[in-house]
This record gives sequence, C-alpha cells and structure tokens, in this order.
Amino acid sequence: MPIRLAARVAAAAIVAVLALLAVPAPAQAANPYSPQGVCGSGYSVIDSAPISTSKLWATVYLLYNSGNGNNCVVTIKQADIGTATYTEAKLQIEGSSTVYRDGGSYSYYAGPVRRYAAGKCVRWGGVASDRAGQSFSIWSGWEHCG
Repeated sequence: MPIRLAARVAAAAIVAVLALLAVPAPAQAANPYSPQGVCGSGYSVIDSAPISTSKLWATVYLLYNSGNGNNCVVTIKQADIGTATYTEAKLQIEGSSTVYRDGGSYSYYAGPVRRYAAGKCVRWGGVASDRAGQSFSIWSGWEHCG
C-alpha cells in the first residue's frame, strides 16, 4: 500500500472514531408519572425532597388532601427510569410507631402511601437504589403539623 493511501486510510479512521466519540449518549426519557397522578384526585404537593448523591436518583413528594385529611407519599424515580430497582415511599404519623411503606422493585415509582393525619405531624421519606443495589434514602423530621 503506498504511503499516501495508508495515511489517508489512517486519517479517515481517526475521523470516524472522533465522530463516534462526539455523539452524545442518548438522554433518558422523563418519568411519565406525576405525584398528583399517583396519589389521585384532590391531593396537592406540600413538600418534596431529592434523593441524590452526585446524581439525582428520585424525588420524594408529600401531598395532602384537605377534603379527607389524608397525606400521601410517593417516590418518583429520576434515574434508571423503566428499569426495576428497589424504590420505597414511607410515612409515619405522630403518635404511632408504625411506619407505613410501599417498597419493592419498581420501574417508575413507589407508593402511594396514604394515611389520615389531620391535626398531626408526619415524618416522610423514601429510598432509591441503583442497578448494583446500593441504596440512597431521605427521611424527614416531624413536620407539617396540623
């Protein structure tokens, strides 16, 4: 192979490799579920908290329905959407040692966890795991009293 042809082939190969490296990774689709859609009619978001490290894994939402006095907690995944990983939503009502939770290997969200809590403080939170099974969590103090 003449030197000029070999140089052209090498240059073309380098350009092809650089073009592949310049293509951005496909963006992950947004989670199609909303906190209100999961908790149902009459619920409004009153608080939210991210579950994050250097990456946003999920957002935990606390909702309230003034019509029936129920709180609702849902954890909406922000990473590994569509892939089943451990995800959990949890809620505790002041005066009770019971932590109500919904957790499992979910693709989009955990919850809803609904409980009557009018006139009481609540603790709420969630868990999200990566594909390797490492868990990240958030758990509030007693708040949203009344």
